[in-house]
Amino acid sequence: MGFKYNNILNIPERNILDKKLTKAFFLKNFILSAAEKNVLNNSIQQMNWLASIKPITANILAVNNDDYKYEEIQIMVCTIADNTLDVFAEKCMQLFQKYIPYQMLVIIEDVNGFKISACDKRINKVEPSKRTIERYFVTDTLSKLYKNDLSDAFYKALDFGNLDKTNLELLYKSYIQAVVQFQAASITGSFQKRTNARNQEDMKHLEAIEQLERDIISLTSQIKKETQLNKKVHLNILIKKNRDRIDELKQMLTAKS
Repeated sequence: MGFKYNNILNIPERNILDKKLTKAFFLKNFILSAAEKNVLNNSIQQMNWLASIKPITANILAVNNDDYKYEEIQIMVCTIADNTLDVFAEKCMQLFQKYIPYQMLVIIEDVNGFKISACDKRINKVEPSKRTIERYFVTDTLSKLYKNDLSDAFYKALDFGNLDKTNLELLYKSYIQAVVQFQAASITGSFQKRTNARNQEDMKHLEAIEQLERDIISLTSQIKKETQLNKKVHLNILIKKNRDRIDELKQMLTAKS
């Protein structure tokens, strides 16, 4: 038996589809790059369309404007090979989010764990039938085998009964807020329910931390190639500054609202 994600999400039964999605769906409907075909054919083992939350089944209003469409929220589960979440999860998430125009919660799993992703997806101004991804929101790996205080609080935040159901936009943003709060909790050690304004601040801090960590990796790589001592010293100073800034941002995440 597969992991019962709706024991966490608690989406009402009338929204549950639980339908297998074939690889042919992507191959027939979209023009994939060679790299995307490789991900689809070699990394993904199975895809399941868990749920579709829409006005007619959830009695929640849709929202449409010039920049965004919140007509339906799709919940997808994608199974990949064991022990490959850190390698392939984000590539698989991006495949779903890029080509399927609806707002989506995408769960990538292997036998022991899973990651959950959402994204800020707006209408492409040049091709309105397509979407532009502004930013992805992805959790660290969650265990199927055990829970802790952080994961337990995260699951409660994802519970359909605890989401803002004023309209589909606010419902989807509730999912994003839960993911962001869990990302912050993974750093601070404490899951805190935030106001929308504070959540926006945390998103900026998390994005800055991610960029600084990427910069540190790049600088470390440069040091390995550098032969001049003075340049190595300079690069090490930059790494130290980045690490200090990361510590400052972590303190900001820890601060109470």
